[in-house]
Amino acid sequence: MNKTDIEDVTSEGNGEDNRNYQRRSVLWPAKVRLNSHEITCQVWNLSLGGARVRIDLPIQTGTDLTLYISGRGEFPATVSWNRDNAMGLSFRCSSAKIQEAFADRAHVLGLDEEAP
Repeated sequence: MNKTDIEDVTSEGNGEDNRNYQRRSVLWPAKVRLNSHEITCQVWNLSLGGARVRIDLPIQTGTDLTLYISGRGEFPATVSWNRDNAMGLSFRCSSAKIQEAFADRAHVLGLDEEAP
């Protein structure tokens, strides 16, 4: 896996669009697993490189955790930023794993090809 596969694609809205992948808005229930804790959250957008998640508990930037999306699987991630009950996650798995997990929805979600 190379650095491009795990770079942050969920910048916190600083006006710069430096994402390596297209992202799509979604609204899915999910869970974040951190050590022995499981926290309910919502996925607000998703790309091959990461996700924006709404969560009521702030988690420190740089923290490694697992995002669990029912019926799709578990995705190791790192918190890239957090602000106002939201956080950006950078996936620590290959884009191929994300494509495989969402293969039936890849075209709709824009996960079938990388951003230009």
